Amino acid sequence: MESATINRLGVSIPVIADFQGTLTRGVTQDLGLDAISFLTDSAPPVGTSVSVLFYFSHNVAYMPLAGQVTDVTEEGGDLTAQFRIEVQLLSLGDTERRILESTFHELEVYLQSLGAPESSMRASARAELITTNPRAILSLFITDNPYHLPYRLPVGIDKEPDMVAEHVGWAPIPQKMQKATPAHPPLPSKMTPVRFSWRMVPQGFGLLTQVLRDLAIRFLPGPLARLFVTPITFAFIGHPRTLSDVPRKFPFAGLLPSHVVERWFRYQWPFVASYITGLTVANGTPTTGAMLISPLTTEQMIRNPRLARKRVLQTIQLAEKMGAKIAGLGAFTSIVTRDGRDLEGKVRLGLTTGNPHSAAIAVQNVLQAAALTNLSLPHATAAIVGGAGSVGSACAKMLSRLVANLLIIDIKKDALQDLITQLADQPAVVTGASSLDQVRNADIVIAATNNPHILLTAGHLKPGAIVIDAAQPKNVSEDIPRQRPDVVVIESAVVQTPDIDVHFDLDLAPGEALGCLSETMILTAIGWEGHYSLGKADPSHAAHIIAAGRTLGFRLARFRNSAGYVTDEHLLRIAQGRTV
Repeated sequence: MESATINRLGVSIPVIADFQGTLTRGVTQDLGLDAISFLTDSAPPVGTSVSVLFYFSHNVAYMPLAGQVTDVTEEGGDLTAQFRIEVQLLSLGDTERRILESTFHELEVYLQSLGAPESSMRASARAELITTNPRAILSLFITDNPYHLPYRLPVGIDKEPDMVAEHVGWAPIPQKMQKATPAHPPLPSKMTPVRFSWRMVPQGFGLLTQVLRDLAIRFLPGPLARLFVTPITFAFIGHPRTLSDVPRKFPFAGLLPSHVVERWFRYQWPFVASYITGLTVANGTPTTGAMLISPLTTEQMIRNPRLARKRVLQTIQLAEKMGAKIAGLGAFTSIVTRDGRDLEGKVRLGLTTGNPHSAAIAVQNVLQAAALTNLSLPHATAAIVGGAGSVGSACAKMLSRLVANLLIIDIKKDALQDLITQLADQPAVVTGASSLDQVRNADIVIAATNNPHILLTAGHLKPGAIVIDAAQPKNVSEDIPRQRPDVVVIESAVVQTPDIDVHFDLDLAPGEALGCLSETMILTAIGWEGHYSLGKADPSHAAHIIAAGRTLGFRLARFRNSAGYVTDEHLLRIAQGRTV
Protein backbone atom coordinates (compact mmCIF):
# COMPACT_ATOMS: atom_id res chain seq x y z
CA MET A 1 0.00 0.00 0.00
CA GLU A 2 1.50 3.31 -1.08
CA SER A 3 0.77 6.52 0.76
CA ALA A 4 1.92 10.09 0.92
CA THR A 5 4.79 10.87 3.22
CA ILE A 6 3.68 11.60 6.79
CA ASN A 7 5.82 14.41 8.19
CA ARG A 8 4.30 14.63 11.67
CA LEU A 9 2.15 12.22 13.63
CA GLY A 10 0.26 12.81 16.86
CA VAL A 11 0.83 9.55 18.71
CA SER A 12 1.43 8.52 22.31
CA ILE A 13 4.26 6.07 22.92
CA PRO A 14 6.39 5.72 26.04
CA VAL A 15 9.71 7.51 26.43
CA ILE A 16 12.61 6.76 28.76
CA ALA A 17 14.76 9.85 29.36
CA ASP A 18 18.21 10.12 30.95
CA PHE A 19 19.21 13.72 31.64
CA GLN A 20 22.29 14.29 33.82
CA GLY A 21 21.90 10.82 35.29
CA THR A 22 18.28 11.36 36.35
CA LEU A 23 16.03 8.70 34.83
CA THR A 24 12.42 9.49 34.04
CA ARG A 25 9.55 8.09 32.03
CA GLY A 26 7.38 10.16 29.73
CA VAL A 27 5.09 9.98 26.72
CA THR A 28 5.36 11.44 23.23
CA GLN A 29 3.01 14.17 22.04
CA ASP A 30 4.14 14.35 18.42
CA LEU A 31 6.55 12.41 16.25
CA GLY A 32 8.04 14.04 13.19
CA LEU A 33 10.76 13.41 10.66
CA ASP A 34 12.61 16.49 11.88
CA ALA A 35 11.41 16.91 15.47
CA ILE A 36 9.67 15.15 18.33
CA SER A 37 7.97 16.39 21.48
CA PHE A 38 7.25 14.54 24.70
CA LEU A 39 6.06 15.10 28.27
CA THR A 40 8.13 14.10 31.29
CA ASP A 41 8.86 15.32 34.82
CA SER A 42 12.55 16.14 34.28
CA ALA A 43 13.74 19.00 32.10
CA PRO A 44 17.16 19.41 30.45
CA PRO A 45 18.46 22.88 29.58
CA VAL A 46 17.59 24.24 26.15
CA GLY A 47 20.47 23.53 23.79
CA THR A 48 21.33 20.15 25.32
CA SER A 49 22.64 17.68 22.74
CA VAL A 50 20.87 14.34 22.93
CA SER A 51 20.66 10.97 21.25
CA VAL A 52 17.21 9.67 20.34
CA LEU A 53 16.98 5.87 20.15
CA PHE A 54 13.98 4.22 18.51
CA TYR A 55 13.02 0.69 19.60
CA PHE A 56 11.35 -1.29 16.82
CA SER A 57 9.57 -4.59 17.28
CA HIS A 58 10.25 -5.72 13.73
CA ASN A 59 13.67 -4.95 12.44
CA VAL A 60 15.91 -2.27 13.95
CA ALA A 61 17.97 -3.10 17.00
CA TYR A 62 19.70 0.20 17.55
CA MET A 63 19.18 3.42 15.60
CA PRO A 64 20.43 6.48 17.49
CA LEU A 65 19.67 9.86 15.96
CA ALA A 66 21.42 13.07 16.97
CA GLY A 67 19.18 15.82 18.30
CA GLN A 68 19.09 19.02 20.30
CA VAL A 69 16.61 20.30 22.88
CA THR A 70 15.07 23.44 21.37
CA ASP A 71 12.28 24.25 23.82
CA VAL A 72 11.15 23.33 27.34
CA THR A 73 7.69 24.37 28.52
CA GLU A 74 6.33 23.64 31.98
CA GLU A 75 2.81 22.25 32.04
CA GLY A 76 0.70 21.59 35.10
CA GLY A 77 0.50 18.01 36.31
CA ASP A 78 -1.80 16.26 38.75
CA LEU A 79 0.93 15.60 41.31
CA THR A 80 4.23 16.87 39.92
CA ALA A 81 5.31 19.40 37.34
CA GLN A 82 5.37 18.16 33.76
CA PHE A 83 7.59 19.56 31.04
CA ARG A 84 6.90 19.49 27.33
CA ILE A 85 10.26 19.04 25.64
CA GLU A 86 10.88 19.72 21.97
CA VAL A 87 13.81 17.95 20.32
CA GLN A 88 15.04 18.87 16.85
CA LEU A 89 16.54 15.92 14.96
CA LEU A 90 19.82 16.79 13.28
CA SER A 91 21.33 15.50 10.04
CA LEU A 92 18.76 12.81 9.38
CA GLY A 93 20.19 10.54 6.68
CA ASP A 94 18.20 9.15 3.77
CA THR A 95 18.11 5.66 5.25
CA GLU A 96 16.95 6.81 8.68
CA ARG A 97 14.35 9.09 7.09
CA ARG A 98 12.92 6.24 5.02
CA ILE A 99 12.70 3.98 8.06
CA LEU A 100 10.88 6.66 10.06
CA GLU A 101 8.53 7.39 7.16
CA SER A 102 7.69 3.69 6.95
CA THR A 103 7.11 3.50 10.69
CA PHE A 104 4.92 6.60 10.80
CA HIS A 105 2.90 5.22 7.92
CA GLU A 106 2.36 1.91 9.71
CA LEU A 107 1.27 3.67 12.89
CA GLU A 108 -1.08 5.96 10.98
CA VAL A 109 -2.68 3.04 9.13
CA TYR A 110 -3.19 1.25 12.43
CA LEU A 111 -4.83 4.26 14.07
CA GLN A 112 -7.06 4.95 11.09
CA SER A 113 -8.18 1.34 10.98
CA LEU A 114 -9.82 1.80 14.38
CA GLY A 115 -12.07 4.68 13.38
CA ALA A 116 -12.21 8.21 12.06
CA PRO A 117 -9.01 10.22 12.58
CA GLU A 118 -10.36 12.11 15.58
CA SER A 119 -12.84 9.59 16.93
CA SER A 120 -12.91 8.32 20.50
CA MET A 121 -11.66 4.97 19.20
CA ARG A 122 -8.56 6.67 17.84
CA ALA A 123 -7.96 8.35 21.20
CA SER A 124 -8.32 4.98 22.87
CA ALA A 125 -5.89 3.44 20.41
CA ARG A 126 -3.35 6.17 21.13
CA ALA A 127 -3.60 5.41 24.83
CA GLU A 128 -3.22 1.69 24.14
CA LEU A 129 0.09 2.29 22.38
CA ILE A 130 1.59 3.36 25.72
CA THR A 131 0.86 -0.02 27.29
CA THR A 132 0.25 -2.95 24.96
CA ASN A 133 1.94 -1.22 22.01
CA PRO A 134 1.22 -3.66 19.18
CA ARG A 135 2.86 -1.76 16.33
CA ALA A 136 6.33 -1.18 14.92
CA ILE A 137 7.70 1.33 17.44
CA LEU A 138 7.76 0.06 20.98
CA SER A 139 9.34 3.03 22.75
CA LEU A 140 11.95 5.78 22.63
CA PHE A 141 15.06 6.33 24.71
CA ILE A 142 16.43 9.88 24.86
CA THR A 143 19.71 10.60 26.61
CA ASP A 144 22.26 13.39 26.95
CA ASN A 145 24.93 10.69 27.36
CA PRO A 146 25.25 9.22 23.86
CA TYR A 147 26.66 5.71 23.70
CA HIS A 148 29.53 5.61 21.24
CA LEU A 149 28.68 2.17 19.89
CA PRO A 150 28.05 0.76 16.42
CA TYR A 151 24.48 0.36 15.29
CA ARG A 152 22.80 -1.61 12.54
CA LEU A 153 19.99 -0.96 10.10
CA PRO A 154 17.59 -3.38 8.42
CA VAL A 155 18.34 -5.62 5.50
CA GLY A 156 16.72 -4.27 2.38
CA ILE A 157 17.46 -0.57 2.78
CA ASP A 158 17.27 -0.28 -0.99
CA LYS A 159 13.60 -1.32 -0.94
CA GLU A 160 10.59 0.95 -0.94
CA PRO A 161 10.06 2.73 2.40
CA ASP A 162 6.78 0.98 3.18
CA MET A 163 8.50 -2.38 2.76
CA VAL A 164 11.38 -1.70 5.12
CA ALA A 165 9.35 -2.28 8.27
CA GLU A 166 8.30 -5.70 7.01
CA HIS A 167 11.85 -7.01 6.93
CA VAL A 168 13.33 -9.03 9.74
CA GLY A 169 17.10 -9.07 10.07
CA TRP A 170 20.06 -6.72 10.05
CA ALA A 171 22.97 -5.64 7.91
CA PRO A 172 25.86 -3.30 8.70
CA ILE A 173 25.20 0.37 8.12
CA PRO A 174 26.54 1.49 4.71
CA GLN A 175 30.28 2.13 4.74
CA LYS A 176 30.01 5.84 4.03
CA MET A 177 27.88 6.28 7.18
CA GLN A 178 29.67 3.80 9.42
CA LYS A 179 31.86 4.99 12.25
CA ALA A 180 35.14 3.26 12.89
CA THR A 181 34.88 0.83 15.78
CA PRO A 182 37.95 -0.18 17.77
CA ALA A 183 38.69 -3.86 18.03
CA HIS A 184 37.68 -5.57 21.24
CA PRO A 185 40.54 -5.25 23.73
CA PRO A 186 41.58 -8.57 25.23
CA LEU A 187 40.08 -9.41 28.59
CA PRO A 188 42.81 -9.43 31.25
CA SER A 189 43.73 -12.99 32.15
CA LYS A 190 43.10 -14.49 35.56
CA MET A 191 46.03 -15.08 37.86
CA THR A 192 48.17 -18.06 36.94
CA PRO A 193 49.45 -20.59 39.51
CA VAL A 194 52.48 -19.33 41.43
CA ARG A 195 55.82 -21.06 40.94
CA PHE A 196 58.89 -20.53 43.07
CA SER A 197 61.45 -18.06 41.82
CA TRP A 198 64.57 -16.79 43.57
CA ARG A 199 63.28 -13.29 42.89
CA MET A 200 60.65 -13.97 45.53
CA VAL A 201 63.30 -13.84 48.26
CA PRO A 202 64.29 -10.15 47.96
CA GLN A 203 60.72 -9.35 46.94
CA GLY A 204 59.44 -10.96 50.14
CA PHE A 205 61.88 -8.99 52.30
CA GLY A 206 60.79 -5.79 50.57
CA LEU A 207 57.13 -6.53 51.23
CA LEU A 208 57.89 -7.37 54.86
CA THR A 209 59.62 -4.01 55.25
CA GLN A 210 56.61 -2.27 53.73
CA VAL A 211 54.00 -3.89 55.98
CA LEU A 212 56.13 -3.15 59.06
CA ARG A 213 56.28 0.47 57.91
CA ASP A 214 52.48 0.51 57.48
CA LEU A 215 52.09 -0.78 61.04
CA ALA A 216 54.37 1.92 62.43
CA ILE A 217 52.60 4.69 60.52
CA ARG A 218 49.37 4.13 62.45
CA PHE A 219 51.16 5.08 65.67
CA LEU A 220 53.13 8.08 64.38
CA PRO A 221 51.89 11.68 64.30
CA GLY A 222 50.40 12.51 60.90
CA PRO A 223 53.12 14.93 59.69
CA LEU A 224 55.85 12.48 60.71
CA ALA A 225 54.02 9.50 59.19
CA ARG A 226 53.80 11.24 55.82
CA LEU A 227 57.59 11.46 55.69
CA PHE A 228 57.70 7.68 55.20
CA VAL A 229 54.94 7.34 52.58
CA THR A 230 53.63 9.20 49.56
CA PRO A 231 51.00 11.67 50.86
CA ILE A 232 47.51 10.98 49.53
CA THR A 233 44.19 12.82 49.29
CA PHE A 234 41.89 9.79 49.05
CA ALA A 235 41.89 6.10 49.90
CA PHE A 236 39.95 3.05 48.85
CA ILE A 237 39.50 0.27 51.40
CA GLY A 238 39.57 -3.18 49.84
CA HIS A 239 40.03 -6.71 51.09
CA PRO A 240 40.80 -10.16 49.63
CA ARG A 241 37.60 -11.77 48.43
CA THR A 242 39.12 -15.21 48.97
CA LEU A 243 42.55 -16.53 49.92
CA SER A 244 43.34 -16.80 46.19
CA ASP A 245 43.55 -12.99 46.08
CA VAL A 246 46.43 -12.83 48.57
CA PRO A 247 49.18 -13.59 45.97
CA ARG A 248 48.17 -10.44 44.09
CA LYS A 249 50.15 -8.54 46.73
CA PHE A 250 52.29 -11.32 48.21
CA PRO A 251 53.25 -13.69 45.36
CA PHE A 252 54.98 -16.14 47.70
CA ALA A 253 51.62 -16.75 49.43
CA GLY A 254 50.71 -18.94 46.46
CA LEU A 255 53.32 -21.44 47.66
CA LEU A 256 51.91 -21.69 51.18
CA PRO A 257 49.16 -24.03 52.41
CA SER A 258 45.79 -22.31 52.53
CA HIS A 259 45.40 -22.81 56.29
CA VAL A 260 48.69 -20.96 56.84
CA VAL A 261 47.56 -18.02 54.69
CA GLU A 262 44.17 -18.00 56.42
CA ARG A 263 45.77 -17.78 59.85
CA TRP A 264 48.32 -15.22 58.67
CA PHE A 265 45.63 -12.87 57.36
CA ARG A 266 43.51 -13.27 60.44
CA TYR A 267 46.27 -11.51 62.41
CA GLN A 268 47.65 -9.30 59.64
CA TRP A 269 47.31 -5.52 60.13
CA PRO A 270 46.20 -3.16 57.33
CA PHE A 271 48.70 -2.26 54.63
CA VAL A 272 49.12 -0.25 51.43
CA ALA A 273 48.40 -2.29 48.30
CA SER A 274 49.21 0.40 45.74
CA TYR A 275 49.10 4.08 44.90
CA ILE A 276 46.50 5.43 42.47
CA THR A 277 47.68 8.01 39.94
CA GLY A 278 46.24 9.94 37.01
CA LEU A 279 43.39 11.74 38.78
CA THR A 280 43.20 15.54 38.69
CA VAL A 281 41.10 17.80 40.91
CA ALA A 282 38.90 20.64 39.73
CA ASN A 283 41.75 23.14 39.31
CA GLY A 284 43.73 20.69 37.17
CA THR A 285 46.23 19.70 39.86
CA PRO A 286 47.22 16.01 39.84
CA THR A 287 46.46 14.14 43.03
CA THR A 288 47.38 10.73 44.41
CA GLY A 289 45.32 8.14 46.25
CA ALA A 290 45.98 4.72 47.69
CA MET A 291 44.35 1.33 47.76
CA LEU A 292 44.55 0.05 51.32
CA ILE A 293 43.81 -3.51 52.34
CA SER A 294 41.76 -4.53 55.36
CA PRO A 295 43.20 -8.04 55.55
CA LEU A 296 40.26 -10.35 56.11
CA THR A 297 38.56 -12.41 53.42
CA THR A 298 34.81 -12.30 52.92
CA GLU A 299 34.34 -15.59 54.77
CA GLN A 300 36.49 -14.37 57.66
CA MET A 301 34.38 -11.21 57.90
CA ILE A 302 31.18 -13.22 57.99
CA ARG A 303 32.54 -15.51 60.72
CA ASN A 304 33.90 -12.67 62.85
CA PRO A 305 32.15 -9.35 62.07
CA ARG A 306 33.50 -7.68 65.22
CA LEU A 307 37.09 -8.31 64.16
CA ALA A 308 36.17 -7.23 60.63
CA ARG A 309 34.86 -3.86 61.85
CA LYS A 310 38.02 -3.40 63.92
CA ARG A 311 40.23 -4.06 60.88
CA VAL A 312 38.23 -1.66 58.71
CA LEU A 313 38.57 1.08 61.34
CA GLN A 314 42.32 0.43 61.59
CA THR A 315 42.58 0.70 57.81
CA ILE A 316 40.80 4.04 57.83
CA GLN A 317 43.14 5.25 60.56
CA LEU A 318 46.06 4.34 58.29
CA ALA A 319 44.42 6.39 55.52
CA GLU A 320 44.07 9.37 57.86
CA LYS A 321 47.74 9.23 58.83
CA MET A 322 48.65 9.21 55.12
CA GLY A 323 46.65 12.41 54.59
CA ALA A 324 43.41 11.14 53.01
CA LYS A 325 40.38 13.42 53.23
CA ILE A 326 37.89 10.83 52.00
CA ALA A 327 37.83 7.02 51.91
CA GLY A 328 35.66 4.59 49.99
CA LEU A 329 34.47 1.34 51.52
CA GLY A 330 34.88 -1.45 48.98
CA ALA A 331 33.10 -4.79 48.66
CA PHE A 332 32.30 -6.40 52.05
CA THR A 333 33.89 -3.61 54.14
CA SER A 334 30.73 -1.61 53.48
CA ILE A 335 28.40 -4.47 54.37
CA VAL A 336 30.14 -5.44 57.60
CA THR A 337 30.00 -1.81 58.83
CA ARG A 338 26.28 -1.50 58.00
CA ASP A 339 27.01 0.65 54.96
CA GLY A 340 29.46 2.74 56.96
CA ARG A 341 27.04 3.68 59.74
CA ASP A 342 29.08 1.82 62.38
CA LEU A 343 32.01 4.12 61.61
CA GLU A 344 30.22 7.44 62.11
CA GLY A 345 31.80 9.49 64.88
CA LYS A 346 34.90 7.28 64.92
CA VAL A 347 36.78 8.76 61.96
CA ARG A 348 37.90 12.24 60.93
CA LEU A 349 37.78 11.86 57.17
CA GLY A 350 34.74 11.61 54.91
CA LEU A 351 33.35 8.19 54.04
CA THR A 352 31.40 6.82 51.11
CA THR A 353 30.23 3.30 50.38
CA GLY A 354 30.34 3.37 46.58
CA ASN A 355 26.78 2.06 46.58
CA PRO A 356 25.20 4.99 44.68
CA HIS A 357 27.70 4.66 41.85
CA SER A 358 27.35 0.88 41.83
CA ALA A 359 23.56 1.20 41.55
CA ALA A 360 23.83 3.87 38.86
CA ILE A 361 26.26 1.75 36.83
CA ALA A 362 23.98 -1.29 37.09
CA VAL A 363 20.98 0.64 35.78
CA GLN A 364 23.04 2.37 33.08
CA ASN A 365 24.18 -1.08 31.95
CA VAL A 366 20.52 -2.07 31.74
CA LEU A 367 19.72 0.99 29.60
CA GLN A 368 22.61 0.36 27.23
CA ALA A 369 22.05 -3.40 26.95
CA ALA A 370 18.33 -2.85 26.34
CA ALA A 371 19.12 -0.41 23.53
CA LEU A 372 21.56 -2.81 21.89
CA THR A 373 19.27 -5.83 22.15
CA ASN A 374 16.00 -4.11 21.21
CA LEU A 375 14.31 -4.48 24.60
CA SER A 376 11.67 -1.84 25.30
CA LEU A 377 11.97 -0.97 28.99
CA PRO A 378 8.42 0.41 29.38
CA HIS A 379 7.13 -3.04 28.40
CA ALA A 380 9.74 -5.12 30.24
CA THR A 381 9.75 -7.08 33.49
CA ALA A 382 12.73 -6.60 35.80
CA ALA A 383 13.77 -8.66 38.81
CA ILE A 384 16.24 -7.51 41.46
CA VAL A 385 17.76 -10.22 43.63
CA GLY A 386 18.71 -8.60 46.92
CA GLY A 387 16.37 -5.76 46.05
CA ALA A 388 15.84 -4.58 49.63
CA GLY A 389 19.57 -4.05 50.21
CA SER A 390 21.54 -0.87 49.69
CA VAL A 391 22.45 -1.21 46.01
CA GLY A 392 19.37 -3.26 45.18
CA SER A 393 16.88 -0.82 46.69
CA ALA A 394 18.42 2.09 44.77
CA CYS A 395 18.16 0.05 41.56
CA ALA A 396 14.54 -0.73 42.42
CA LYS A 397 13.69 2.94 42.96
CA MET A 398 15.20 3.87 39.59
CA LEU A 399 13.78 0.98 37.57
CA SER A 400 10.29 1.33 39.07
CA ARG A 401 10.01 4.56 37.05
CA LEU A 402 11.01 2.84 33.82
CA VAL A 403 9.71 -0.72 33.49
CA ALA A 404 6.23 -2.27 33.33
CA ASN A 405 6.72 -4.85 36.08
CA LEU A 406 9.27 -4.99 38.88
CA LEU A 407 9.90 -8.07 41.01
CA ILE A 408 11.92 -7.43 44.18
CA ILE A 409 13.43 -10.56 45.73
CA ASP A 410 14.84 -10.49 49.24
CA ILE A 411 14.82 -12.69 52.33
CA LYS A 412 14.44 -9.65 54.63
CA LYS A 413 10.65 -9.58 54.56
CA ASP A 414 10.12 -6.40 56.61
CA ALA A 415 12.57 -4.38 54.52
CA LEU A 416 11.04 -5.85 51.37
CA GLN A 417 7.52 -4.83 52.35
CA ASP A 418 8.67 -1.33 53.33
CA LEU A 419 10.27 -0.87 49.91
CA ILE A 420 7.19 -2.12 48.07
CA THR A 421 5.11 0.40 50.02
CA GLN A 422 7.51 3.21 49.07
CA LEU A 423 7.15 2.32 45.38
CA ALA A 424 3.36 2.09 45.37
CA ASP A 425 2.92 5.28 43.33
CA GLN A 426 5.49 4.44 40.65
CA PRO A 427 4.51 3.45 37.07
CA ALA A 428 5.71 -0.14 37.45
CA VAL A 429 3.62 -2.89 39.00
CA VAL A 430 5.82 -3.84 41.96
CA THR A 431 5.68 -7.24 43.64
CA GLY A 432 7.90 -9.02 46.15
CA ALA A 433 9.16 -12.54 46.71
CA SER A 434 11.60 -14.36 48.96
CA SER A 435 12.61 -17.09 46.50
CA LEU A 436 14.10 -17.18 43.01
CA ASP A 437 11.20 -19.10 41.45
CA GLN A 438 9.84 -16.12 39.48
CA VAL A 439 13.17 -14.90 38.10
CA ARG A 440 12.53 -16.84 34.89
CA ASN A 441 9.74 -14.40 34.02
CA ALA A 442 12.11 -11.42 33.99
CA ASP A 443 13.57 -9.74 30.91
CA ILE A 444 16.11 -8.00 33.16
CA VAL A 445 17.77 -9.53 36.23
CA ILE A 446 20.02 -7.57 38.59
CA ALA A 447 21.90 -9.49 41.28
CA ALA A 448 22.87 -7.22 44.18
CA THR A 449 22.92 -9.27 47.38
CA ASN A 450 25.45 -9.33 50.21
CA ASN A 451 25.54 -13.12 49.97
CA PRO A 452 29.08 -14.18 49.01
CA HIS A 453 27.89 -17.25 47.09
CA ILE A 454 26.52 -18.01 43.61
CA LEU A 455 22.74 -17.65 43.55
CA LEU A 456 21.76 -17.45 39.87
CA THR A 457 22.41 -20.32 37.47
CA ALA A 458 21.47 -21.05 33.87
CA GLY A 459 18.12 -22.56 34.80
CA HIS A 460 16.88 -19.33 36.39
CA LEU A 461 16.84 -17.30 33.17
CA LYS A 462 14.44 -16.84 30.27
CA PRO A 463 15.73 -16.60 26.68
CA GLY A 464 16.92 -13.09 25.86
CA ALA A 465 17.38 -12.07 29.49
CA ILE A 466 19.78 -9.26 30.37
CA VAL A 467 21.62 -10.27 33.55
CA ILE A 468 23.56 -7.68 35.54
CA ASP A 469 25.84 -8.97 38.30
CA ALA A 470 26.23 -5.97 40.61
CA ALA A 471 27.34 -8.02 43.62
CA GLN A 472 30.82 -8.31 45.11
CA PRO A 473 31.54 -11.21 45.51
CA LYS A 474 29.62 -12.34 42.45
CA ASN A 475 26.13 -13.85 42.62
CA VAL A 476 25.90 -15.02 38.99
CA SER A 477 27.41 -18.33 37.93
CA GLU A 478 30.45 -18.02 35.66
CA ASP A 479 29.11 -20.97 33.65
CA ILE A 480 26.07 -19.08 32.31
CA PRO A 481 27.78 -17.37 29.32
CA ARG A 482 28.92 -20.79 28.09
CA GLN A 483 25.72 -22.67 28.93
CA ARG A 484 23.24 -20.00 27.78
CA PRO A 485 24.31 -18.15 24.62
CA ASP A 486 20.73 -16.86 24.38
CA VAL A 487 21.20 -14.46 27.32
CA VAL A 488 23.53 -11.53 28.05
CA VAL A 489 25.51 -11.56 31.30
CA ILE A 490 27.26 -8.34 32.31
CA GLU A 491 29.59 -7.89 35.25
CA SER A 492 28.49 -4.45 36.31
CA ALA A 493 31.18 -3.27 38.69
CA VAL A 494 33.62 -1.84 36.11
CA VAL A 495 33.93 1.64 34.57
CA GLN A 496 36.31 3.21 32.08
CA THR A 497 38.28 6.02 33.72
CA PRO A 498 40.08 9.01 32.17
CA ASP A 499 43.49 7.26 32.13
CA ILE A 500 43.69 6.58 35.87
CA ASP A 501 46.07 3.82 36.95
CA VAL A 502 45.36 1.81 40.10
CA HIS A 503 48.74 0.01 39.88
CA PHE A 504 47.25 -3.20 41.24
CA ASP A 505 46.10 -6.42 39.59
CA LEU A 506 42.29 -6.42 39.69
CA ASP A 507 41.81 -8.40 36.45
CA LEU A 508 40.97 -5.14 34.68
CA ALA A 509 42.19 -3.61 31.45
CA PRO A 510 44.32 -0.43 31.49
CA GLY A 511 42.21 2.58 32.41
CA GLU A 512 39.43 0.49 33.97
CA ALA A 513 38.47 0.68 37.65
CA LEU A 514 35.88 -0.72 40.01
CA GLY A 515 32.71 1.34 40.27
CA CYS A 516 32.89 1.74 44.05
CA LEU A 517 36.49 2.96 43.76
CA SER A 518 35.45 5.35 41.00
CA GLU A 519 32.91 6.98 43.31
CA THR A 520 35.72 7.89 45.71
CA MET A 521 37.83 9.29 42.87
CA ILE A 522 34.94 11.34 41.48
CA LEU A 523 34.21 12.85 44.89
CA THR A 524 37.88 13.71 45.30
CA ALA A 525 38.01 15.37 41.89
CA ILE A 526 34.99 17.59 42.57
CA GLY A 527 36.26 18.57 46.02
CA TRP A 528 33.58 16.87 48.10
CA GLU A 529 33.97 17.33 51.86
CA GLY A 530 32.56 15.10 54.59
CA HIS A 531 30.56 11.88 54.29
CA TYR A 532 28.77 11.24 51.00
CA SER A 533 26.81 8.02 51.13
CA LEU A 534 26.25 6.12 54.35
CA GLY A 535 23.35 3.74 54.80
CA LYS A 536 21.22 2.69 51.85
CA ALA A 537 22.05 4.27 48.51
CA ASP A 538 19.78 7.08 47.40
CA PRO A 539 18.79 7.56 43.73
CA SER A 540 19.56 11.29 44.00
CA HIS A 541 23.13 10.41 44.98
CA ALA A 542 23.25 7.93 42.09
CA ALA A 543 22.16 10.60 39.60
CA HIS A 544 24.62 13.12 41.04
CA ILE A 545 27.64 10.82 40.99
CA ILE A 546 26.99 9.44 37.50
CA ALA A 547 26.55 12.97 36.11
CA ALA A 548 29.70 14.22 37.85
CA GLY A 549 31.60 11.21 36.56
CA ARG A 550 30.51 11.86 32.97
CA THR A 551 31.83 15.41 33.22
CA LEU A 552 35.20 14.07 34.37
CA GLY A 553 35.38 11.43 31.65
CA PHE A 554 34.21 8.32 33.53
CA ARG A 555 32.18 6.03 31.27
CA LEU A 556 30.67 2.57 31.29
CA ALA A 557 33.28 -0.04 30.45
CA ARG A 558 32.76 -2.45 27.58
CA PHE A 559 30.41 -5.26 28.58
CA ARG A 560 32.28 -8.20 30.07
CA ASN A 561 31.66 -11.48 31.85
CA SER A 562 33.53 -14.67 32.73
CA ALA A 563 33.82 -15.61 29.04
CA GLY A 564 35.44 -12.30 28.05
CA TYR A 565 34.15 -9.12 26.45
CA VAL A 566 30.61 -9.28 25.08
CA THR A 567 30.72 -8.89 21.31
CA ASP A 568 28.47 -6.88 19.02
CA GLU A 569 27.56 -10.12 17.26
CA HIS A 570 26.28 -11.65 20.49
CA LEU A 571 24.15 -8.60 21.25
CA LEU A 572 22.80 -8.70 17.71
CA ARG A 573 21.75 -12.34 18.07
CA ILE A 574 19.83 -11.48 21.23
CA ALA A 575 18.13 -8.58 19.43
CA GLN A 576 17.18 -10.81 16.50
CA GLY A 577 15.72 -13.34 18.92
CA ARG A 578 13.23 -10.76 20.18
CA THR A 579 11.65 -10.44 16.72
CA VAL A 580 10.82 -14.12 16.37
